[in-house]
Amino acid sequence: MGRKQKLRQEKKHIKNKAATTAEVTAAAAAAAAVATTFLNEDAIAETAEEKMLAVRVRQIERALALDNQLPRSDTHVQAMADTDNISYGEQWELFEQGVTEDECVHSMQGMGDIYMNTTEEKRIHLALPWYLEGAIRGSVQSTISLMGTFYIRSNRALYCYWGKITKKYYGGVALVDRMKFKELKDLVERECVICSKTDTSTFTLQQCKGCSVYCYCDEGCQTIHWEERKHRNECKQVHILNKYHKPYAKEIRDAVIRGDKEIPSLEKLRYKLGLTRPRKEYIEFHEPTSTHNGKIINPDDYLVAREDGTVWVGSTPRSPIRTS
Repeated sequence: MGRKQKLRQEKKHIKNKAATTAEVTAAAAAAAAVATTFLNEDAIAETAEEKMLAVRVRQIERALALDNQLPRSDTHVQAMADTDNISYGEQWELFEQGVTEDECVHSMQGMGDIYMNTTEEKRIHLALPWYLEGAIRGSVQSTISLMGTFYIRSNRALYCYWGKITKKYYGGVALVDRMKFKELKDLVERECVICSKTDTSTFTLQQCKGCSVYCYCDEGCQTIHWEERKHRNECKQVHILNKYHKPYAKEIRDAVIRGDKEIPSLEKLRYKLGLTRPRKEYIEFHEPTSTHNGKIINPDDYLVAREDGTVWVGSTPRSPIRTS
């Protein structure tokens, strides 16, 4: 080895040693600072909580900014101007006017919120169609309400559908970046949804051909899931959304932002989802003590869809489309 090469190596060794020493010193100083600042676990937890809160605030601001792109009717502004001195009934009338006259997405979200917050009998099933109306038009808050309130517990195919839509169009929004859609899907796919049997070297689970989310070990478990646990209903609605919403989601939202009154892709989607059905077809669901098919209505039983994928309760029947 030549003299110059030896000098270069020695110089490099000294430089690396100095850098390492500096890193150790910096790490020690940082550790000392942490030890001084966080004297107990409560302080650490409080700081972590504050950081999470700050992230949450930024995400909410992002969600509100996106939803503020959607036109807001004068009646919605009026309904929200003095919430301490206005009744749910008065708010409802203003929201309803905003929907029927201006197709105001914010009013749709407001109607859903009233059903969720009312002090009367539980009416969660009546909130769903309004959140769905908002979601298909591109409302971030309505989409998150659907996912967090209706689908996260037991309707994972719909949860995954709206999760992908949200992640694609509303990145950086509350709940969205923290949702592990791949992990959620893997969790379902790793085992049979009914008996929890898993793949082996000699056996492979079969995926649901409709939604590609759930898996089954045999026809028996698939039948239980489809018939008894009503996955058929959920799967049909996912099919409707994949065909009539997914390809047109951006087109619909852009048209709503522009204030277009005629949006053919939106009206066809609403018809396919059953949102435009005549009120007389589901009037019994608006009566807290009424029955459906001889059974007392339990709102939790009517949160996904009927066997054809349409919603149990519609929103407004106004639609130019009346054929399949």
